Amino acid sequence: MKILICYFSGTGNTRKVVNKYVDSFVRCGCEVVTYKIEENNFTYNVDDYDYIGIGYPVHAFNAPSIILEFAKTLKEVKGKRVFIVKTSGEPLKLNNISSIKLKKILNQKGYDVTNEYHYVMPYNIIFRHTDNMAYKMWTTAQEVIPIDCKEILRNVPAELDSVFMGSFIAWLFRIEFWGGRFNGKRYKVNDNCIHCNKCVNTCPTHNITVENGEFHFGKNCIMCMRCSFFCPKSAIKIGLFEKWKVNGAYNFNNPNNYEDEVHKKYCKKSYIKYFDRCNEKIATARGEIAQNEEQEDEEVVKA
Repeated sequence: MKILICYFSGTGNTRKVVNKYVDSFVRCGCEVVTYKIEENNFTYNVDDYDYIGIGYPVHAFNAPSIILEFAKTLKEVKGKRVFIVKTSGEPLKLNNISSIKLKKILNQKGYDVTNEYHYVMPYNIIFRHTDNMAYKMWTTAQEVIPIDCKEILRNVPAELDSVFMGSFIAWLFRIEFWGGRFNGKRYKVNDNCIHCNKCVNTCPTHNITVENGEFHFGKNCIMCMRCSFFCPKSAIKIGLFEKWKVNGAYNFNNPNNYEDEVHKKYCKKSYIKYFDRCNEKIATARGEIAQNEEQEDEEVVKA
């Protein structure tokens, strides 16, 4: 089976998830190609692939504008199967509505969205999760993703729960598209800047320029947080959301010591439900594997 996964990742969470998908599909004997949507040079023929995957981080309970614009450029087909993979920093049910607009665009072009999955990964804005939580999120995703990949390959549909008035809520929160452009023009660079130009060179929309040593932020910001998150000196002020800024990559390895979660009460029940649901899925898959191995052993003995 040939699979094409097209994705956008602001600060790397979605990329990590997509890479795990690639690894899992390849282990199942599939041929997988990935395409970074920000490269803006899509030359693949979707007719050559059995499945199309689309991955993105949730932005204000919506798919990022860069994802929606990409979907609009896809050729029209008839019944091409699609799976959606998304990441966010919290497991709120409202994240389910983030694909409503995307699926509408894809459906109008003849694509059939059969599977949709959501994985919780650490925030790059609002507040910083502890490395302990980041490790827990990532190890959980790594165990669940191979199960979800096999579900896709077995043609077992997977839908996320609907949300009452979801379309209206998603439409309302798409004000973030305009808000990102408005707020992005208010980004500033402070005196900590070492002029490494990392922000300029990695901005997915080429929104940052430098003239005579001064940084200028344009009107194409999509609030992906890549510039501020990876700034080595935390020199970028993110306008109205400065108090929500998160700077510096997470350590996804097993931490040597426990760090108390400052925001332990934040969406506490939602996190518990998410991890319980994932653990149940993992346990069920392991039970099926054990049962299959037992049946195979019995067949060997009978033979």
